Amino acid sequence: MAHGISRRRLLGAAAAAGLVPLAAACGERAPTEPALPSASAAADEPGGNTLGRDVLAQGLMALAHAHKRGWARGHHGAAVIASYYFCLEHPLDEPTLHALRGQVESFVQYRRAEFPGLDPGPGNADVGPVLEQLEAHVHELRSGGHDAIYASLALRALQDLPHYATPKVIDGLRRLLVSFVETLPVTEATEWQREHPAEPYADSAALARETLDAMQRPWESVLELGAGQVVHWVTHADALVTLDELGHGAIARKAWPAHRRYIHHPLGDGTGSGPSKAAIDWLSAEYWEGKAPRQPQKGSWFFGHTFKLPYSLFRLLRGVEDEAVRRACLVRGAQLSVPFT
Repeated sequence: MAHGISRRRLLGAAAAAGLVPLAAACGERAPTEPALPSASAAADEPGGNTLGRDVLAQGLMALAHAHKRGWARGHHGAAVIASYYFCLEHPLDEPTLHALRGQVESFVQYRRAEFPGLDPGPGNADVGPVLEQLEAHVHELRSGGHDAIYASLALRALQDLPHYATPKVIDGLRRLLVSFVETLPVTEATEWQREHPAEPYADSAALARETLDAMQRPWESVLELGAGQVVHWVTHADALVTLDELGHGAIARKAWPAHRRYIHHPLGDGTGSGPSKAAIDWLSAEYWEGKAPRQPQKGSWFFGHTFKLPYSLFRLLRGVEDEAVRRACLVRGAQLSVPFT
């Protein structure tokens, strides 16, 4: 599995865009199991660029317990898992890691009830029930594809924490997907979408490219559609790419038509480029050392998207060579929280 792009290249694009920080982590020790060699990244070794497997376990356990409090509570564990992998995929320096860790620790404390203890319970189980539940409904777009978003992050975490694949954890993740389906209606195609069908995606690379193109639409169009919806264009697209990379390409492909429709809207007449004050450098400490990461959406860290959005956006940008496109996407990504502050 690919793990991001070079710091030099990212910093070059970020500097050209006038950007400033994101990624993150948290604390608390994992159970009694020793840290295992990473199944998806060699960087998770002593001295490597990582927040620690305890952070990954904390996010996974939060996801496995979220069904008890409602499908939307999955945002919190998903944010912590995304923070772990963001740090693993990019060579952040120690001050940045320290600042990000502080933000995630504060996020976890703010949502303390969403983060139970780290005991996954006894026994062994496979991820089959999670995959079966996801596959049954992944083609039905509900609330921005959070079923795929949650599942992709959980499956990635379980790949690196196989001793957490216990009956308790697997059943909790399955129940989260069930609650998602039982609670939310399917987002149907609009009349315009039915009259103007879009070309299907050829592959995961096309899905990423089309999503990045769509998020650059005029700012007035973003506001009309809802900036939060555009955030989920990105996180849903990344979830489908990740599922493919994890070996679940057939499930991901079932969701492609729904995602294609999700981002397919008329452009409208707007031409605005958006607020420049939102520029962020996601790879340095300055932003994370301040109050800005917490502020969006009533001081909730953008309900966790402060961490999830850059994780997903940088992953979609891995195959982009055009620096102008990269710069535009980084700026737009930074602007998406502005309506919520």
